[in-house]
Formats: sequence, C-alpha cells, structure tokens
Amino acid sequence: MKFCLLTVFIFLSFCINLQAQMTTNDVILVKEINVKKYIGWAYEITAEIRSSTHNDFGNANFSALQIGKSDWDFIETTRKNLPKSKNNGVWEKRTMSGVIDKNASKIWLYLLTYGNGDFYFDNIKMRVKDRDGNWIDIVVDNGDFEKSTDKNPLKGLRNAESLTNKKGVSTSLFIDQNPEYKQSLHVHSEGAEQDKRIFYGNNLSTGKYLKINGIKLYYEVYGTGEPLLLLHGNGGSINSFSKQIPDFAQKYKVIAVDTRGQGRSKDPISKDLSYDLFAEDIKDLLDSLQLKNVNVLGWSDGGNTGLILASKYPEYVKNLIVMGANLNPSDLAVKKKTLEKTEKDIKKLMAENKESNIPIIRLLEMVLKEPNINPETLSNIKAKTLVLAGENDEILENHTRLIAKRIPNSNLYIFKGETHFVVTENPALFNKTVLDFLQK
Repeated sequence: MKFCLLTVFIFLSFCINLQAQMTTNDVILVKEINVKKYIGWAYEITAEIRSSTHNDFGNANFSALQIGKSDWDFIETTRKNLPKSKNNGVWEKRTMSGVIDKNASKIWLYLLTYGNGDFYFDNIKMRVKDRDGNWIDIVVDNGDFEKSTDKNPLKGLRNAESLTNKKGVSTSLFIDQNPEYKQSLHVHSEGAEQDKRIFYGNNLSTGKYLKINGIKLYYEVYGTGEPLLLLHGNGGSINSFSKQIPDFAQKYKVIAVDTRGQGRSKDPISKDLSYDLFAEDIKDLLDSLQLKNVNVLGWSDGGNTGLILASKYPEYVKNLIVMGANLNPSDLAVKKKTLEKTEKDIKKLMAENKESNIPIIRLLEMVLKEPNINPETLSNIKAKTLVLAGENDEILENHTRLIAKRIPNSNLYIFKGETHFVVTENPALFNKTVLDFLQK
C-alpha cells in the first residue's frame, strides 16, 4: 500500500511543473541506490535515454530524490529534476549531481515516461567523490539492464504497479547493435491522452492565495451556488476531500482551504499552532471573500476549527457539519492508544534533530495540546448542526455525544462499522449523509 501511495505522491509532485505533459499512460519506475556509506560526499549520477515520441506531449526523463530511513522520509531539498529530453531518437546522456545529505540512506532515481512513444533507458551509473577528492564508481545493480530477462524486463526496479491498468503500455528488452548499449529497457506507449483529472490541492488553474495573519492562505473554488467551506484534518490538505468535491460542487460553491502550516499554506513564522488561530484565519478568509452565513464542513481537526468558528462568530455559519471532532485532547475524548502513538512519534522525530521535522512536530503536538474548547461555549452556536463520527472512530463515542448534546440545534449520526476515515473509505455514504442534511 505504501508504494501505491508513493506513486500518487510523485505524480502530484510533477503535476505542478508538468501539467501539460500529464497523460493517461504516464509511467514512474524507481531505481534504488544505497548511499549510507557516503554521507556528505559529492555524487554524480548519469543515465541515458533514447526517446521517439508519437505526439507533442510525449517525453521521457529522469529525476532523483534522496530518502531517509523509511520510504516516506523524503528529503525534499535534494530533489533533482531535469529539462525535457530531445525526443530525436538518439541516445542522450543525462547527468545529475549533488551532495549526499546527512540523513539520507538511499537515492531514488525515477525513470519517467509521458504520453505516446518508444522510450529506452540504459547505462545508469553513479560515482562519489571521497574526502581526498578521488572519484569512486558505485555499483548500480542492473543499471545496464544486462540482468533483465524477457520475462522480467523490470528486474531491479520498484513501482512496477505504475503500469497497472494502462492498456497501451508495455515493457520489453531492446537489443541494440551498438555494443555500448546491448540490452536496454524499452517502454512502449500508445493510445495515451492528456490526463484531464483534477488534482485537488494542486490545481493552480483555480487555486488562489490570500494574505491572512502573516501567511499566504491557499484555497480552491469549485462549482456555483451557496458557499460550502471544507476544512481538512491535521496534516491533511484540500486533497483530503478529493472524493467529496466533485459531488458537492454539483450543488454548491465549494471553497476548499489548506489550513495554516499544511498543504500549500506554508507557515514559517508561528512557533505554535492552535485551532483558535485557524478559526481566525478562516474568519479573515471569509471576510476577504465578503462571505457570511456559509455552510461549513470540518473533518477531524477541521471539525474542531468549525466548532470554534461557529461558536465565536455565529453569523458566519449557516449550517455546520463536523466529522470526528473533539473538544479536548484527554483520553476521555480521544483513544488512549492514539495519544500514546502520537507522543512516541513526536519523540522519535525530535530525536532525529532534523529541521525538516519541525512542521510535522508542530502539527503532532496539537494532538496532545489542543483543542481546549469549553463545552459551555457550544451553546453559542446558532447554525443547524450535524455531528458525525464513525462507530470505530479515534474520538470516543461518549465524547461525540457530548458535543451533539451541547449544541442547541444539532443532530447526531454515528456511521455503523465505519472509522474516523469514513470520508475516504466510504465516500458515497459520507457524501449522501452530508448532502441530505444540507438539503433538508
């Protein structure tokens, strides 16, 4: 499952700069190179591409990223992207260089193809420069594809699942008459079309920034009608609602927001985060958009923000839906094992002493310190409210019932057999529940 998610992550990471190239047949393969022994050394990776395309948006390329201890430990500052290949049917040598990061354990070299064409990869090589300035060749297993077979042309490559369900894509070995190449990996693609999918949270054609309380808050708007504001959970983004936006946008003007310090709403200035601060951000966003009396849907931590917004500024919220929200971080509200795991994760990240971990730690600390909502303040909520949770939620059911009981005009619904993640695990059920409530 992790590597399927990795495919999505990499796909999204390229869509910002390569939106026009994204096609239904895109392939992302990964060659993993161990670099634990070479921390702090300069490196150089060379690889060769031969590309013959069948349309204007076909291309092949390489990219590289250093990875830490786990497959999800992306060291983003080390990412290397290259310009387009020449697409002239001639072998082209591509070079990437840098320094092995102190936290790196491996480099992932991405073999990428877009659109229709015949694409060939060969001669992946790496060398490092030692402390004395000497270049040393590193063995890249099957970097020349000589160990590959007709039955397994992708031998030694990860992420072969990126080929799944792509009927026009095939891989094979190509025998070159030139002895410098011999066997090379051949990716053939036909029938590809430009990918018209919308990547919510990375859709720059509709996304906008607003300067709010010292940061640039990112949001995207879809559809027309009454405003429906979507607030994601801790560590999420607009993309958390990718299975809701298409349905909701058919009936509402959906305003999806990346909360401060998450998604595209970077926050380099705040030492600590709070849901009160998030609620102030959202109020100021609505003021900038000249909106009041809007529908608000908050999932998890987004629900906490929604509760504060609706209680402090009741004139801003017409209908409120909160899914898996909580009033405090105690084990009377949140599963004890969730709190314990969060505490362990924070300690682990702090022990790594990496600057890149600071934003993650700041968000995780909210789970243990926030929110701090007085149940009495919920009586200030004037909006018609739907309080939701999963039967197997991270939030304890008695706590969810307390929230519903304290809000004057509220309804409670517990999704039987569902979890805190019913939003993504059973979107049809979740979407219907929300829309039925809003349209009563």
